[in-house]
Amino acid sequence: MKKHNGFITIVFTLLSARTALRRISEAREDGDPWEVLDAALNVAVLVTGLIVIVRRLRRGEAGD
Repeated sequence: MKKHNGFITIVFTLLSARTALRRISEAREDGDPWEVLDAALNVAVLVTGLIVIVRRLRRGEAGD
């Protein structure tokens, strides 16, 4: 069950990343550099979280 929860977390993280990437695109169209920065930082946080989740899954620690 722990791996199942880890995979669900990965799916939701990827969906969040897609939203953040869309925000970057919209902010660039609007010419708002602060919104671009905010969205880019959100993507960085999501990527980092995804790396941690995958590492925990590989170690068998997911869900702890």
